[in-house]
Amino acid sequence: MPSSPDSPTLPISEPESLLDVLLNVSLTGVILFRPIIAADGETILDLAYVHLNPAAQQLLQQPAQPAETFLTLYPNAQPVGVFAFYCAAFRSGRVERHQVLYQHDGLDGYFHLVAQRHGELLVVSFTDTNEHPRTAVEEALRISQAHEQEAYAALEKERNLLQAVLTQSPVAIGLFQGDDCTVVAANDQLCAMWGYAPAEVVGRPLLEGVPELRGQGFTELMREVAATRTPFVGTEEPADLLHHGRVEKHYFNFVYQPIYGPDARVLGVIDIAINVTEQVLARQHVQALNEELRASNEEYLATNMALDQAQQELQFLNEELEARVNQRTQEAQAALRETEYQRERLQVQQRLLQQILGQVPAAIATLNGPEHRYSFFNDQYQQLSAHRTQLGHTVAETFPEVLTQGFIELLDEVYATGRPFIGTEMPALLLNATTSQEEQCYVDFIYQPLFDSKQQIQGILAFVLDVTERVLAHRQVDALQAEMLAVAQRQARERENLYQVFEQTPAVICLLRGAEHRFEYFNPAYQKLFPGRSMRGRTVAETQPEAVAQGFVELLDQVYQTGETFFGHAVPLTIEDVETQELQTIYLNFTYQAYREEDQVVGISVFAYDVTNQVLARQQRDAQQAELQRIFEQAPVAIAILRGSELRVELANTAVGAIWGRLPAQVVGQLYFEAMPETAGQGFEEILAEVLRTGEPYFITEAPVQLARQQLDGQPLTSYVNFVFQPLYNAQRQATGLVAVGIEVTEQVLARQQVLALNSELQTANKTLGQTNQRLARINTDLDTFVYTASHDLKAPIANLEGLLLALREQLPPEALQASLVQRLLDMMDDAVRRFQQTLAHLTDVSQLQPNEATAELVELPALVEAVRLDLAPALAAANATLTVDVAGCPAIHFSSKNLRSIFYNLLSNAIKYHAPDRPATVHLTCHRAADKVIMRVEDNGLGLTEAQQGQLFRMFRRLHTHVPGSGVGLYMVKKIVENAGGTITVKSQPNVGTTFTISLPD
Repeated sequence: MPSSPDSPTLPISEPESLLDVLLNVSLTGVILFRPIIAADGETILDLAYVHLNPAAQQLLQQPAQPAETFLTLYPNAQPVGVFAFYCAAFRSGRVERHQVLYQHDGLDGYFHLVAQRHGELLVVSFTDTNEHPRTAVEEALRISQAHEQEAYAALEKERNLLQAVLTQSPVAIGLFQGDDCTVVAANDQLCAMWGYAPAEVVGRPLLEGVPELRGQGFTELMREVAATRTPFVGTEEPADLLHHGRVEKHYFNFVYQPIYGPDARVLGVIDIAINVTEQVLARQHVQALNEELRASNEEYLATNMALDQAQQELQFLNEELEARVNQRTQEAQAALRETEYQRERLQVQQRLLQQILGQVPAAIATLNGPEHRYSFFNDQYQQLSAHRTQLGHTVAETFPEVLTQGFIELLDEVYATGRPFIGTEMPALLLNATTSQEEQCYVDFIYQPLFDSKQQIQGILAFVLDVTERVLAHRQVDALQAEMLAVAQRQARERENLYQVFEQTPAVICLLRGAEHRFEYFNPAYQKLFPGRSMRGRTVAETQPEAVAQGFVELLDQVYQTGETFFGHAVPLTIEDVETQELQTIYLNFTYQAYREEDQVVGISVFAYDVTNQVLARQQRDAQQAELQRIFEQAPVAIAILRGSELRVELANTAVGAIWGRLPAQVVGQLYFEAMPETAGQGFEEILAEVLRTGEPYFITEAPVQLARQQLDGQPLTSYVNFVFQPLYNAQRQATGLVAVGIEVTEQVLARQQVLALNSELQTANKTLGQTNQRLARINTDLDTFVYTASHDLKAPIANLEGLLLALREQLPPEALQASLVQRLLDMMDDAVRRFQQTLAHLTDVSQLQPNEATAELVELPALVEAVRLDLAPALAAANATLTVDVAGCPAIHFSSKNLRSIFYNLLSNAIKYHAPDRPATVHLTCHRAADKVIMRVEDNGLGLTEAQQGQLFRMFRRLHTHVPGSGVGLYMVKKIVENAGGTITVKSQPNVGTTFTISLPD
């Protein structure tokens, strides 16, 4: 009778032993485990619960025999070390002790554990200290474990951020291997720079995937970095790349860094790049502006040279004019005309100079006198002054906003010293003609003194160029460069952190590029799944043929084509060890997520975790549950579970359905007395209600019950059942239902009743049989006495007859003895007398074969068989027979030496006599012990017997072959001896094949 999950292991109907009482009242938790051993016969995979005493049930909040295994209920027992302690205690067989602070799986306490092996079980006694003040050591240990759990939580959070960091990294990252610089990995940013989808470049040599890079020297740089192990830093390096369908020049800051394996071997080159095309183009634009400014400066210098030449020319003309006036005072009219001519020429030159200065792109003005009054200015200068410049006005009047900016002082200094002043990118607050507001501007200017013919300063030439845009652009470029430098440094740090996280995380990570799923990157955890395989730059199908056969490549194709993320939960993967060719199945939780470049899927990122231990534990648990379900369904006892006070049928197996006369599916879910109305009113309502009320089990034995399944003339027949109704408890020890376990004993009860009725008849019959047996024993005794007397009394007449035949031979004349008929008749009479004497001797032997008359003794079997062999030596030689003996299995047995010799002699002599004339005779005698029996066999290759002959073989005086002499009594005597000793003899034979006699005797 099985117990309920919360009941003791011993049936309640049996008296409890002292051990059971001690377990039930013990305040210490006691657990009985049965180890689950691996196929190697040594490794302990898990522990199955056999029994928990009440204290253990209360401490652990578990039933008496949990269906789950130890590691299923407490998975953290393995990393904490409790499971290893249990395994060590089971292997050592000694009493082992252990203390642990366990704050996992719903438990929180400092446990004292004691374990020892007992046979095939592990006995564990434990207590916790939750009800006692915790020591400082315990508190310290609890704090340490809390910190450790926080660290685990932080690590888990970091792992969750890992994928986001990878996909959202702003840095272009690529990994290259081999002399052809095969693209092993490239993120979205790098592929976007190249202008190709990841599927078009990952797994291919760089110059094949990005042919525009041919002849630009990048692959040569990578090979040099791998060979010299020296990183290369490129700054604003140009590269012609495909962009929007056409090849354009781009600029990059990048680093080529060698990547090393555990053995310090260079595995490849990693490229970290930043696109600085916009910054370079902006700087080039500024440089172009600078070139324009330089050209303007050159034009300005040319203009200055023209002005100098004009001034020199003017001075020369003035001097020439003065000389002519002095020399030709008398020729006034001619001098006047000449002067007029020169004046007109000077005016033409001045107009030419003004025209030239007006076309110069710089602002130019001439200032006269110490007040710096305008004598000339061009259009650019008028624009610079917001159209405020007027001839004859001073600079201070035109530009009142510069009075405090130092420009007037500079003019004064140039005018006073005669030395020019050159200003570069000087800031100035000037009035804007459009907004009428002062704005910050920057100007390059030259204040050039102007001298008269006497080298006296006459004025100042102001040459001004507005360089505001150039200064602002230059500052913007410097700011952008500083910002890009900071970004590059930050991205480098992020890249290094990301790389370290990938390399050290226990998660399995790899990046696949292209529609053929070529490995771009994988971390050590991924390589550990496939040891000894070279995968970088190769496809999944090439390196993992098992992934193709198991459908993983098909999943990758689906994710690549649809762009939809695939989540795999506890998916099996069978991996072949490349060295041992052994297959190993692991289980993975994994994610296949497409990553894109320019909204195009270019590859797949794989993140996975090995969950083999969890899956195997769950499979084992499911198998145990399925096994329990099968046991429940196939159990020969009836089992039903009734829930709630209304007794609703929750579970019923086939055996209880057979008793109820209904299929389990017909009653499950119904109230019991609605499903089985015929049982109402037979006392079961009170019994079941009492079990629920008291929580005590109730037993009924051979209880009569009327069920609708069996009827006679419309009335139900009485059946008999043995049942126990056991309460079921919830976690608060409240009865929530009951389980009914029992069997139908109708046949046994009716049979016992029938047996009781027949007992009196059997007693009468036994008395009659006893009297009959006594009469038969007397008759048998009389028959044996008669046989012995008859055989003894007949010996004298036969001896007389033998003497008469001898006398007759002596009295007959020689002529009569020589007659052939007389001699034949005399021989026949002699033969008849000998057969008669032999028959009488056998009758005497048969009469002496009484049970228990032979004295058993220890018989040395080899010596006995050897004596029989010597007796049969002439027969063996005559038949050219071979006898082999193997009695090593029973060298000595307790038996009557005379009877055992008779058995062997008769069986061996028959095997020799009835040999086949067409082949050499072979006879095998063997003996061995089996259980409490001695088994002897005599096997030959003689004439053999048909099935009909085998049925007559052991009858007295029955001979089945007449070509050899015999009386037909030997086998009858063998059978009688064996059966009198409590044994059996059987024969197995086939005509013209041979015969085997098998004798079984009690040992």
